[in-house]
Amino acid sequence: GEFFGKFLQEDLEKEKVKDAIAECMLNAAIYGTGIGKIIVEEKTETVPMEQPVAGTLTTIRGTQEIPYVCVKVEPVSPKEFVIDPTATTIDEALGCAQVVIKPKYQITQGMEEGIYEDKPIGSFDKADFGFDEEESTVNNEDDKVKIIEYWGLIPSKFLKANVSEVEEFDYEDDGLVEAVVTIANDSVVLRAVENPFMMKDRPFVAYQHDRVPSKFWGRGIAEKGFNPQKALDAELRARMDALALTTHPMMGLDATRLPRGAKFQVAAGKTVLTNGDPRSVLMPLNFGNIANSTFTQSSELERMVQMGTGAMDSANSNFSNPRNSTASGMSMLQAASIKRQKRTMMNFQETFQNPMIEKVIWRKIQFDPQRYPVVDYKFVPYSTMGIMAKELEMTQMIQLLSMTPQGTPAFFVLLSTIMESTSLNNRAEIVAAIQQMMQPNPLQQQAQQLELQEKMLELEKLKAEVQKLYAQSNKLGVDAGDKASQVNQMKKMIDIEKSMADIENTRSETMRNIPEVEHL
Repeated sequence: GEFFGKFLQEDLEKEKVKDAIAECMLNAAIYGTGIGKIIVEEKTETVPMEQPVAGTLTTIRGTQEIPYVCVKVEPVSPKEFVIDPTATTIDEALGCAQVVIKPKYQITQGMEEGIYEDKPIGSFDKADFGFDEEESTVNNEDDKVKIIEYWGLIPSKFLKANVSEVEEFDYEDDGLVEAVVTIANDSVVLRAVENPFMMKDRPFVAYQHDRVPSKFWGRGIAEKGFNPQKALDAELRARMDALALTTHPMMGLDATRLPRGAKFQVAAGKTVLTNGDPRSVLMPLNFGNIANSTFTQSSELERMVQMGTGAMDSANSNFSNPRNSTASGMSMLQAASIKRQKRTMMNFQETFQNPMIEKVIWRKIQFDPQRYPVVDYKFVPYSTMGIMAKELEMTQMIQLLSMTPQGTPAFFVLLSTIMESTSLNNRAEIVAAIQQMMQPNPLQQQAQQLELQEKMLELEKLKAEVQKLYAQSNKLGVDAGDKASQVNQMKKMIDIEKSMADIENTRSETMRNIPEVEHL
């Protein structure tokens, strides 16, 4: 399984699937729904190769074209996608379709290759684009074709040749089959065939960036921040309009005391002529200052936009409560933000990433059996927790590491976990080195065992000495007069017992360090 997992990862990276998924996620963030289409194509790969020269033993450098089956993901704009309005997922819908405008030459090429039926494709001018023709920005040229590619259930009898147009579908008698139908310019059916895929599945995957209950279409960031952003724009626009009046003061003049015919303008370094004292003739006028409340309101509206779009979660105002400036306050905000991000990422993983990988595997098994033998593959894809959550967790683990004694098993486990969470290129080597450090050194272990055996021999020797001293003390006890020798004997016994306790402590400590050594 792991072997084919690496195969799949290599094939997907070759077809730039990461870039396509990033575009699907961008569509989801803007419009609310990210949609991808799994496409199967036959491609040729040009590779350099040594080619033998006929009649000689030499070779020349050349190239060779190797055909291969390409399975890739194409981002689909929600504007190009239509689905059964009662459905909440692609699989449960009656059908779904992609509506695109394609160059005419692609359709002609498809007819030559036998993908489409060779028939007139109708008029592009008469196709319905869903908006008024007066507002239409589409150039009515003859080299474009409106294509509707429908994937879903249709009556099986309509797939048969020579179907008369008057036949109607009967829900009781006629059955439905999964099919693909391509319609050009809303008028001509270019292709109507049963679903060619092994699992009879539709090639679309979709997810909601923010879930809307019982709906297929999700809610995007732009929609969530729309209302507070409109209010913020109005507030800032009013502030900017008032700014011109307050920044540049106007002049009030006594018109009777200006020289006749004077056109008064204020300019740097200009001499102003007045009849009489200019201080009484000229007066700058100021229409007051901008209210400070507008700045506060702008800040509050900005906070609403951030709360609405999920950029920040602050239930309290920056002015009323300074918790956003504190470390613990920011930590709480970060935790709430990560929780929301995790929810979106889990939603993406369950409804987009996993079905996409499953469909890609099915296509590979069907169209590339040499590289992917027919086996019931069970891939378990898992996504990362996101950059912010990873950073937060890394910080917490580093704090734990600083409190864990160095050299202990827990220290190495934490260190290994931190390294596994990083994005370093040689991460696997570092983790392997840490795992090796956790294993006991055989030479060191052998030396500790020898040291332990020496300690045990010394302990046995001391025990024998203690028994000998006990016997001597019993013998001396008969002679009650020799008190000095008794005192000396007792001191010697105390010293020996102290040495025995030290050796026993050393032995138990050594045994803790070498759990593999059997207790002797």
